[in-house]
Amino acid sequence: MYQVLDRESVCDYLRSIPAVMEVLGSADSLQVAEIGDGNLNFVYRVSSLNDASRSVILKQAVPYLRMVGEEWPLARDRMTYEIRALTVYNQLVPDFVPCIYHADESMSTLVMQCLDDHIILRHGLIAGEQYPDVGRHIGKFLAETLFRTSAFSMDSQARRQLMDRFTLNAELCKLTEEFIFTFPYMEHHSNYSNPLTDQWVRENLRNNSEYKLDVLKFKELFITKTDALLHADLHTGSLMVNQSESYVIDMEFSYFGPFGFDIGQIMANFWLCTTSHLHRSTNHDMVNWLIDQTRVVWQVFSSQFLKLWFEATESAMLTPGLLNKTELDDYKGRFMQKLLQETMGFAACCVARRTLGIAGVADIRDVEDLEIRSKLEIINLKLSMLLMKRHDSVIDIEDVITLISDFYRAQPNI
Repeated sequence: MYQVLDRESVCDYLRSIPAVMEVLGSADSLQVAEIGDGNLNFVYRVSSLNDASRSVILKQAVPYLRMVGEEWPLARDRMTYEIRALTVYNQLVPDFVPCIYHADESMSTLVMQCLDDHIILRHGLIAGEQYPDVGRHIGKFLAETLFRTSAFSMDSQARRQLMDRFTLNAELCKLTEEFIFTFPYMEHHSNYSNPLTDQWVRENLRNNSEYKLDVLKFKELFITKTDALLHADLHTGSLMVNQSESYVIDMEFSYFGPFGFDIGQIMANFWLCTTSHLHRSTNHDMVNWLIDQTRVVWQVFSSQFLKLWFEATESAMLTPGLLNKTELDDYKGRFMQKLLQETMGFAACCVARRTLGIAGVADIRDVEDLEIRSKLEIINLKLSMLLMKRHDSVIDIEDVITLISDFYRAQPNI
């Protein structure tokens, strides 16, 4: 029977789960801290008073949007899809996701590995920390999860059975459709407002029909394409990292959608942080490193994706004898170029969404001076419009990096 857990009842709940108590040890000496800073769910760290290293994370979905409260009802079955996605990811990429100790769809709870030796990537990047392996890890995670849940890897029946387990994540998909592809581009009560930015937005973005029609094209792709199982909320706040490891968390938005959406989201978040370091850093070292990480993400992703494709023998899409090597190589080349173009379009939408929508990013929103923040916001929006305008003309990742690098070189330190 479902109940909302709090600091007091969390311990009683965990004491009833033998697999969790094997991790925590003594049932009589547990301490609880509420550590959630996300928009949707409550997150608790539970540890042993006798040995703080014996700890777990408990995450619970409640029947409303955490960041707003009970006045914004939200079905708690989002945790069902997080449990299912994390289970799939533990099978495909166990090195890049926390392990599961216990999952209960009826209670909307997930108990998993505690990553005390890691930091949320966004926090580290804002502070100017560089993580030498993070781009490579993200690229590998994307290639393995996207390819192995696609029609290039799975047979048709098994893939459709897997898709059925995510089809009804409709409420969170609707949030994405509204908050990434709709509300930021119109006057809407949910949007963020900075008076120093609002007029520029009205004159340059919301009156730009060509830009908005392109956004609508990507909304259509998000709604209609079912390429692979997506994380669907992959940003720098959804990764826990240290100097040698990277873990992807927070999969409640998971559904089957277009390949380019996850890739575009994480690239967009690196570029949002890039913009912030025009203010946060005294030189361009961090700016250049952040830009280079998006190159690494794509290079590792595309290399590993094509390697998996080469190794695949037969699937829903791949039937031996249909294409000769020349034909197949041509198909792959055109496919990857189109995927990069779609990735740039989705990145454009995500940059705008995080600048104008209700769910901003600390990279920009934590800048207290409204005048400085406005300058950064306008740079973001100019970047979004540039990416959207040029998305279908890029040939390869070096085209993208040149475009991004030239754009940032033209911006002043703020």
